[in-house]
Parts: sequence; structure tokens; C-alpha cells
Amino acid sequence: MDIKNSVVLITSAGSPLGGVLAGHFAQLGAHIVLSDTDASKLEEVTTRCKMMSDNIHDFLLPDHSEHSVKELLTFISDSFANGIDILINYWPSNPFPALTSDVSGQDFSKKYATFASSLFNYGQACSAQMRDRAKNGVIVNILSLSDSKELLGIDNASSIVSGMTKSWAKELNQFNIRVGGVVPSFSHSANDESFHWSILNDELIRNTEYIVSNDYFNGRIVSAEV
Repeated sequence: MDIKNSVVLITSAGSPLGGVLAGHFAQLGAHIVLSDTDASKLEEVTTRCKMMSDNIHDFLLPDHSEHSVKELLTFISDSFANGIDILINYWPSNPFPALTSDVSGQDFSKKYATFASSLFNYGQACSAQMRDRAKNGVIVNILSLSDSKELLGIDNASSIVSGMTKSWAKELNQFNIRVGGVVPSFSHSANDESFHWSILNDELIRNTEYIVSNDYFNGRIVSAEV
């Protein structure tokens, strides 16, 4: 897909990596829609991105519920007649508690359900708009983390991203909508001197652009290894 002039929705845009993803795709000439539930962080990223491009829109969400996400897609439809081309479905810092932790099963279930339903709500709403407009769209599910304390338990969250990515790709292939995923992978401890969080972020961004640009990439997960 040609990124230039495409309409790109970035979730969790107010997060550090979300803001960098937004700036990266803005510099590639895309029309960017930034969404987040944190007003101050969203405003900060929007201001920064508008220094790079005039093609920046933002939408503050009260939450990640089905109703809120549908309102976001209505905003995109009103702003762009042809609707969305690319969903960067980004979720920062969502590892699940370790089995040996003191977290209750109820708390675990709530965290699991919130993460899975949020990921699903964006994928469902965006793919519906792509299908309605017969778009050869792209969905990229991305998972990341912010510090070494979250390394334990990241595999559980990664498995959800991987499973949804593969199943969505099979389901949406008939509509010419591609789906890919990017998850972090670690060859050594994040406490090692050789570990650099900037390298991880660079890998996540590079792999995201690769998935969007490569028309033959579908139904697979890329590990951003550091």
C-alpha cells in the first residue's frame, strides 16, 4: 500500500511510542487521525505532529468501548469521504500478571477482558468501514511495553495479539483487507547493559511500516527483537 495520502488511525497516540508512530507516518505523507483517552497527552502529540504536517486530526475518547469506537469511526467518515485505509491498533504496556503473583483470578480476568475487547472493538469497527467502502485496507496490531518490570507476562498478551491477527487475516482475506502484528521479543534481559529501549521502538516502527507497505504480508506476526 502507498502510505502517502492514506488515512491512518493510530490508537494510544498519546503514549510515547504512539506519538513517534504518528510523527513517522505523518512524515511519510499520510493523513493521521490520533486517538486516545488522555486529553493532555493527546493534545501534546497533536501539537507536535502539526509541526510536521497539516494533515493531522485528533479525537478524544472517553473509553475504548464499542460505542466510543463507533463514534470515532463516524468522525473519520465525516472527515474523510473515503474513510480509513490503515489501522495501527497499538496497545502499550499490557502484560498479564505472572502465575506466582498475588493478583486474584478476578483481577486477571478483568485485565484480560479489557485488553481483548479493546483490541477487538477497533478491529471490528475499522474493518467494517473498510468493507463498506471496498477498501484494500491494512490492520496492524502492535504490542509494546515501557520498562523491564513488564517483561514477565508479556508472552500472554503477545499470544492474544498473535491469535487475533491470524484469525482476522483469514476472515478478512476475502475482502482484500490485510492484517499483521508486531510484538516485542527479547534475546536477553532488559537489565543488560546492551539493552536500549530506543532500539525496541525503532524496530516496532520499522516493522509496522514494512507490514503496511508490503502488499504480500498477511496473517503473520513480526517479532521486534532486541
